[in-house]
Amino acid sequence: MKLCIDRLLLGLHVAGACLVAALTLIIVYDVSGRLLFNRPFAGTAELVGVGLVLLTFLQTPYVIRQRKLLRVTFLLDLLPAMVRSWLNAFTYLLGAAFFIAMAVASWEPAWNGWATDEFFGNDAFRIAAWPLRFGTLALWIVAALVCLLYAIDGVRGRMRDKDDQLPE
Repeated sequence: MKLCIDRLLLGLHVAGACLVAALTLIIVYDVSGRLLFNRPFAGTAELVGVGLVLLTFLQTPYVIRQRKLLRVTFLLDLLPAMVRSWLNAFTYLLGAAFFIAMAVASWEPAWNGWATDEFFGNDAFRIAAWPLRFGTLALWIVAALVCLLYAIDGVRGRMRDKDDQLPE
C-alpha cells in the first residue's frame, strides 16, 4: 500500500514539475511574441494564474510525505520520544483538519462552477473554472489523507526520533 501511495504522490509531484515547464514555455512564448511580433499570447495571465494555483496543490501532498515542510524543532528535540511522537501526531492532525476544511469550503463553489459554467478570463481567452475547483478539491483530500496517515503513525509512537524519520 505504501508503495502505491508513494507512486501516486510522486506522480502528482512530476505532474507539477511538468506544469512548471509548460507555464515557462507559455511565458516565453508570450514575451517572444510581444517583443518580436508585437502580438502577445492573449491567455498568458489566465493560464499562469490557474497554473500556479494548481501547481501549488499538485506538489503539496508529496512535500508533506517527504516531510520537507519548514519546521523549527529546537523545542521538539528537547522532549521525550513518546511526547515528541504524540506532538507530531497532533500537528499532522491539525494539518488534516486544515485540508479537510478547505475541501468542505470548496465543495459548493466547485458544484456551482460546474452548474453555471463559470470561467476565468475574458472574452479573448476563457478557462472553465470547474476543472480547477474540482482538481484542488481532490488534491486537498489527498493532502488530508497524507496528514491523517502521519497522525496515525504518531499516535502509534513511530515518530520518536530526533531527526523525525519514519521507519520503513
